[in-house]
Amino acid sequence: MKKKVVKIPIYFGDFIIILDPEEWKNVNGIYQHRLQWDRPADERDDAFVFDDCQNGYSKYVVCFKDRPKNSVITHECVHLVNKLFKDRGQKLDIENDEAQAYMTGWFFDQIEKFFNNIENGK
Repeated sequence: MKKKVVKIPIYFGDFIIILDPEEWKNVNGIYQHRLQWDRPADERDDAFVFDDCQNGYSKYVVCFKDRPKNSVITHECVHLVNKLFKDRGQKLDIENDEAQAYMTGWFFDQIEKFFNNIENGK
């Protein structure tokens, strides 16, 4: 399992990116019981997002079992932005969506860097 933690700009909290190529064995072992998931991650899941708040500190976690296509990264970024905005009480605004666009791009860039670093042996 590979994992990277990045501080989220503006909104605070941690963004955690996880690569678990062992069919979610590691992710389920760490999070399933503590967060009381209704079902463990399994073969139906290519990727997924969840939040983990401990002692009032927010963590937003995205998990992949292999290098995803850009469409999968984008899909998960939408979930990440929606969770972040919901937690911060910020409403999505189709007339003024700059904050949403910024955070979507930021999450995407972090995930892309994570996988590029793995491929480059960093």
